[in-house]
This record gives sequence, C-alpha cells and structure tokens, in this order.
Amino acid sequence: MVRKGCNSLVRAKKILTHIAWVGMASYMELLNKFQYPKSSLLNLLNVMVECGFLIKNKNGYYSLGIKNYELGCQALHRQNIFEVTKRPMQELSLKSGLVCHLGAMESISAIYLDKIESPDSVPTSKSWIGKKLELHITALGKALLAWKTREELDYFLEALTLTPHTRNTFTDKKLFLEELQKTRLRGWAIDNEESTYGAVCLSMPVFNMHNRVNYAISLSGDPVVYSGNKIDSYLELLRKCAEQISYGLGYRNENEHLRKGN
Repeated sequence: MVRKGCNSLVRAKKILTHIAWVGMASYMELLNKFQYPKSSLLNLLNVMVECGFLIKNKNGYYSLGIKNYELGCQALHRQNIFEVTKRPMQELSLKSGLVCHLGAMESISAIYLDKIESPDSVPTSKSWIGKKLELHITALGKALLAWKTREELDYFLEALTLTPHTRNTFTDKKLFLEELQKTRLRGWAIDNEESTYGAVCLSMPVFNMHNRVNYAISLSGDPVVYSGNKIDSYLELLRKCAEQISYGLGYRNENEHLRKGN
C-alpha cells in the first residue's frame, strides 16, 4: 500500500522503469500507458527533466537522463558489480595477451568503466578508467549502439557528429547505420583503425536480465595481432567473456543474442 504523499515518487519510478525498457516514449504514449491526470503527468515529466532523470528531445520524446547513470554507478560500486566483471575480464586479458576494457554509455559518448592489462600486453597510457570515447570511432561505441531500437538509433544518429580521425572513420551517417546493422547481425563490432592508425579493437555487447545492452567489453590490439585467421580465436575468447558477464547480470534468454543480432 502506497503511503499518502508518495504517489508522485511511485509514478516517477514507473515512468523510469517503462522508458528504461522501451528506450524512448512520448507524452501521449505515457498518458495512454499509465492513465495519469494530464496536468499531473506533464508537471511530473517537467520536474524529472529539470532534475536530470529524463531527457526530452526536440520531437517531444523522453529518454533516460544522465542522473540515473550517476546514481546507478554509485549503487553499482557499492554493490561491487565489478565482482561480476573482474574475473572474466582478467581471464580474457590473460588468455589473449591484450588489453581488455569494460565500457558503458554516457549521454552521446562511451566511457571506460574498467581496464585490465595482460602481463604480455604493451602498457599504454592512451586509455584509462573514466575516459570518454566517441561512439562512431570505437568498437565499444558500436557495440553499445548496435542493439538499440531503431527509434533510439535515429536519436543518436541525429545527435552525433561523425568527426573524421583517419581515412577509415565513418563520416556518412547512412554508411555508419549500415555498419551498426552489420555489427548486430554478426554479433561483434570492430574499430579498424578508425580512431587512430595502428590500433584495431574488437567488442561485444553485454546483456542484462531484460535483454538490454548497457555495457560492452573490448580487446585492443593492432593490425598484425588480428591478421589472417587470428581474429576468430580472439572473437571466441571475447564471446565467452561476454556470456559470463551477461549471465552474472541475470541474462537467461536462450536466443543467440551473443552470436548474432536478435
């Protein structure tokens, strides 16, 4: 039973949960879904936008705001989510001999949440925990984007500026969308010297209990490391790591999300 005076909080929680599931929703969609009084719903949505819990785009659609991520990160750190990710990532880095990263979305960027270096990998200062990444030039960014809904992809493609960094960088949004579709179909992403010359990265999505992709893991190498048929063995190691972490986050769907797009 909801205590008197807590209705707004309960409604806000239901709205956040719904948008987290569907990705984006309009005022009318929320009104039809929950049947709240029109003025009360509009006022609540405005307050949630002001507080950073929701973002409203120019088309009137609401999506989750960065405040949820900030508070979620604090909660995850306190619950020590890295106990789920640390061992699989350590095993991946050790067996591959490469640097392994865990990443997540932050607004229209990706961010490194963790980094594991192998004893055999070359130490690098080019990546660090907390570093922000452009989505269109990184394998992590592609893996985080590729499993979004079409409505979400339209939002990100409109918001992103595809700044060129090398001759391999995707600067055409239509071609970048095709690359994301290929990524989802095959189940993995690649940065083929698109961010900087001499660096090649592979990435796979991590699924949660709702079949949503909030995290991705990656292996950083170079053109020589991934030459010939070597890429297949690295992809298998990456897949096993993604499956272990997904399972630890509650993913139980029997569909082949980690092998090809759903």
